Amino acid sequence: MEEPELGGGRRLTPEFIFAALLAFILIPLYIYCLPPVLPPYRDSGEMASAAWTLGVAHQPGYPLYIISAKLFSLIPLGNPAWRLNLFSAAAGIAGVMVFWRLAAAAFSPSAAFFAALLLGFNFTLRTVSSVPEMYALNFFFAALLLASASLAGSRAVFVSAFLLGLGMANRMDLVLSAPALLILLWPPLKEGGWTGLLKAAGFFFLGFSLYLYLPFRSSGWPLFDWSHPADLKTFLAVITRKSYGSTLDLISLNYAPGELFLPGLKYYALHLRQNFSFALVFAAAGLWAEWKRAPRRLLAFAALFVFSGPVFIFLANMPPNPHALAIVEPYYLLPDLAAAFWAASGLCFLAGAFPRVRPGLFLAAAAASALVFHNGAHGSYRRWLFAAEDFASDVMRGAPPGSTVVAKKDVQLFSLWYLQAVRGLRPDLKVVAQGLTAAPWYKASKLRYSPGLTLFNLNSGDEADWRNFAAANPGGVYSTMDTELPKAVPELPYGTLSILYPPLRPPAGRPWLFYSFPRLDRNYRDFFDRDIGTSYAQALVSGAARRSAAGGLDEAGLRDLRLAALLDGDLPDAPLYEGFYYSSRGEWTEARDCFRDSADIYERLLRLSLEYYSLPALRESLSSSSGYAWLNYGVALEKRGDKAGAGAAYDFSLKRNPGLADAHYNLAILYWNKDWEKVRFELSETLRLNPNHPQAGKYLAQLAGHKP
Repeated sequence: MEEPELGGGRRLTPEFIFAALLAFILIPLYIYCLPPVLPPYRDSGEMASAAWTLGVAHQPGYPLYIISAKLFSLIPLGNPAWRLNLFSAAAGIAGVMVFWRLAAAAFSPSAAFFAALLLGFNFTLRTVSSVPEMYALNFFFAALLLASASLAGSRAVFVSAFLLGLGMANRMDLVLSAPALLILLWPPLKEGGWTGLLKAAGFFFLGFSLYLYLPFRSSGWPLFDWSHPADLKTFLAVITRKSYGSTLDLISLNYAPGELFLPGLKYYALHLRQNFSFALVFAAAGLWAEWKRAPRRLLAFAALFVFSGPVFIFLANMPPNPHALAIVEPYYLLPDLAAAFWAASGLCFLAGAFPRVRPGLFLAAAAASALVFHNGAHGSYRRWLFAAEDFASDVMRGAPPGSTVVAKKDVQLFSLWYLQAVRGLRPDLKVVAQGLTAAPWYKASKLRYSPGLTLFNLNSGDEADWRNFAAANPGGVYSTMDTELPKAVPELPYGTLSILYPPLRPPAGRPWLFYSFPRLDRNYRDFFDRDIGTSYAQALVSGAARRSAAGGLDEAGLRDLRLAALLDGDLPDAPLYEGFYYSSRGEWTEARDCFRDSADIYERLLRLSLEYYSLPALRESLSSSSGYAWLNYGVALEKRGDKAGAGAAYDFSLKRNPGLADAHYNLAILYWNKDWEKVRFELSETLRLNPNHPQAGKYLAQLAGHKP
């Protein structure tokens, strides 16, 4: 029976049907779920700004992404951020289509279709294909390299070498695919000898030469010129990331090599379960089938899986906390390619070995794809995600004309960069990156583009640097809630900002009346989305805490605290200050419940700190703060007449924070007229920890000579 024809005499082959069906499913889905504006995701604001202005991004510069994203952004569709989001979607879908073609050639169009559909529904791929970052383009090049290395003859070697060099001008970690490529290309490499190898090296460096964009572009001092790689020494330091400084990526240096390998493997296994479901059974069958019919190809894809999966996880050595996991997650896509390839192999093998159950097998593959889609459907739907631009706009609303705003965290800072550099908002505002203030290139860039700004090292932890910085920039200095300030720096909360070294007459009013809470979704899926909510919550709590300290926390402040608790349920200060509100009114039942909520949040965070392998300094800080919440809980219990419960709470507060003098003092009062030796001990401990305690010395003096 002949296959039906399309117009022009082309036949409606299975290859065409499955490719068209895959595109028909994925293209509308990806476009429909795209964020409408700049999404809150790691370096998105920086990459969008650098691409839009043809600048130099952070190390190693990512010239391929910068140039190609800029070219794509010239298409007059939507706003700039949406165009760049669309570019990533196009790269992600193109990668899936290339993978389908590779698997269809190796197995069958139908088996390749279901494996490609699993990849297309992969939550991680859908995430990186909706943000202006380099990861989707990296996925596309990884799939393209596997396809090129599967070609025949010396052409495969030269094309693959060029694509590897060009792809590494997008992301250097593509080198993790090199062992797989060498295995796939070994026959033509061996046949070509040293001459062929030298030619391949030439093609590699031809692609890699795109990095020369960095010194040429940097020599013109673009607006975004990270590290200013205009000379050879700096250029080499940039492409090898030697000049990147201290970032979250380097937190792994705080752990012994391999210490976090098993936790990292655990989370990758969970990723596989979520994004392949029971199709992993097909992948297991595919491993067996490949061993029987294509052992060299099995070895190649196993090398891809091992080097970009377990080996990378071992070398990364990142703690399994939400922030670090969000950073590591995009790297899972390379080993996912191998897993999907084996799933296609297994489905094809089983369908051939058991033809009678073939319909059931393909129905199972469809069900696995549907389950993977369901697993990531909520988090992948970003059509109403305005959080990053809304937050940056709110920061700009709170800053007066000509003022200076210091920010630190990536999403918060880079979103401000994007609004200024790309959308042209608030050019009068001087936005300062706290983490870059000591870098010579950053100072030189600010001198060129913000001549009225005087910089000091705001990372030193020295209050004098901040004081001099505020004095040298008289337009007013503000900071976002993510900025790390020395304790001695006076600050006044004002909306999403804090006024540093506030004037005698600070601005009046409540800026929250203008802000974008209605567009915030509390059901965040990504770490970075939630972190925007945390910034808002911290701002609300800071304002309420100031009013509480001044004795003026009112119903409006109480509503702020409750809103903060909704935006971030892991913020223990929100119920703590609500407890202070009730205790000031003598409503001790409500105060007790709030203090206990605060203490419970601290306990949950302490448990998570162990699960996340947090550094000892963070655990000690949480434990110390937890003691204060337990202390106030004990006070509320004592006011309600629960003496035993109060004593237990005071004891537990000392377990959490042995330096809490007030806990010893409260225990002394609790045991007054009951156990004088206990009273003496607790009062003595109070004075040991706080020699200036206003009451302990007086009561201890009363006990002098007292014999119970």
